[in-house]
Amino acid sequence: MKTSRWLIGCVCLLAMVLKGHAQQYTGMTGLLHTPSAEMDAAGTVRIGGHFLNKEFTPDAFTFKGKYHTADYYLNITPFSWIELAYTCTLQKGYRRDGHAQVLEGGTRYYYQDRYFSVKVRPLKEGRWWPAVAIGANDPFGTIGGKGTVHKGETTQQGDGKSQYFCNFYVAATKHLSSKAGEWGIHLAYRKYKRDYNRKWNGVVGGITYRPGFAPILRGIAEYTGNEVNIGADCLLWKHLLVQVCLQNGKYFSGGLCFQMNLF
Repeated sequence: MKTSRWLIGCVCLLAMVLKGHAQQYTGMTGLLHTPSAEMDAAGTVRIGGHFLNKEFTPDAFTFKGKYHTADYYLNITPFSWIELAYTCTLQKGYRRDGHAQVLEGGTRYYYQDRYFSVKVRPLKEGRWWPAVAIGANDPFGTIGGKGTVHKGETTQQGDGKSQYFCNFYVAATKHLSSKAGEWGIHLAYRKYKRDYNRKWNGVVGGITYRPGFAPILRGIAEYTGNEVNIGADCLLWKHLLVQVCLQNGKYFSGGLCFQMNLF
């Protein structure tokens, strides 16, 4: 009995001093696959990575068919109203020597898709109104003309602007608090640039719940425009943020990051 009380006491103590927002697979704050108007405190820096189930990635992210992959990112919130991230996603392909295709060694994760993300929050959440943010992932694409597009079993020269993850959005978030915990209501309108991502266009959003006895935990349910995802995240030891997700209730993706505040 004493041990149980001691453990409960430790959890409650952690809950009082720790609080964090979920990360997206892009490295930005948000839900699981959808954006929100939440934002980290000014001065927060994140370094992390995410495992991406093949069902979680764009339909054109293929080489000999869709495949599981992973990414890693650096995120910074320099001011309370703007958030920036740089993300690299691993891509499969043949190892290349200049313009010659080298088949030895088979297909591995020789390549990376790199992109920037930005989110600006012009309206901070108040007592009677929600926070509002506008943002984009991969808005500019790759500079130059040396990108590659993988189609089936061949590798072709692309336009240098694959922008697999390119989308623009406007989002609103409102939190409601009670003795039982904190509920978050998130609504957004999102538009992807590429047609192969159109299943995730339109009105998206979700609900989050942070229990009052352990606000380091957050449950998430969201609608992406195509499927319903469920997941959770947890901030451990004040700096380690862990997130898990079941896409459509069956495809696992998840990641973790180290975060700290420089101010």
